[in-house]
Amino acid sequence: MSTVLQQSKTTHTKANRSKEMKEGFLASVPLIIGYLPVAFTFGLIAKQADIDVLNTLSFSALVYAGASQFMGLSMYLAGVSFLQIYIATFILNFRNFVMSLSFNHQFKTLPFWHRVYLSITLTDENFAVTTLGKKSSSASYSSIYLITLHTIAYCTWISGTILGVVFSKLIPKIISESMGISLYAMFIGLLTPAIRTNWRACLIVVVSMLLNFILSSFLSQGWSLILSSIFASLLAIGLMKGDHKE
Repeated sequence: MSTVLQQSKTTHTKANRSKEMKEGFLASVPLIIGYLPVAFTFGLIAKQADIDVLNTLSFSALVYAGASQFMGLSMYLAGVSFLQIYIATFILNFRNFVMSLSFNHQFKTLPFWHRVYLSITLTDENFAVTTLGKKSSSASYSSIYLITLHTIAYCTWISGTILGVVFSKLIPKIISESMGISLYAMFIGLLTPAIRTNWRACLIVVVSMLLNFILSSFLSQGWSLILSSIFASLLAIGLMKGDHKE
């Protein structure tokens, strides 16, 4: 009798595991659709900029941040020093500290090493999926669901980079060069909804652009970007506080 109960329990556990993996995969589908073209573009541009395959793949595997990768690549091609690139990407990705803390607080019941892996593979998109998902509460998410979601997104990003590297020689140069505007299109797509509904966000964007334009006239591209980002972030702290009070 005990053997039958154990077998039934094992079967039930496997069924739940399969269900959670399936739900994690379905939740990752929008991320797959969004990640592939952007990662493909990064791999394409990096390879055609004569960055070797190992460094290109390491960039995606270790940095794993779309905007930072494009920014770092453009700064590198512009001859900006590595120190300036490190500082600029650190500032751009500083929000990940906040997201990771929030994520770990929401899922503090999960095993420690699971949370470590999930924090490392955390992005804006999968954070939004888990925070704004259809499940009723954070407790509804299991490790299997979250690990499946994060792993598929991570593998998709690396796979897209690989595809970009592979097809870099097959795509005509005039087309590949035009794909470089994908970063600007991505930024515009992210900024437009916020700007249309929040005048403070619009003001922050305008101020940061003006600061970068002014500072770039007597500073290097790297330092002008870093300083304008810092000043715009400080402005955002004050303005967004007023936004929440309303």
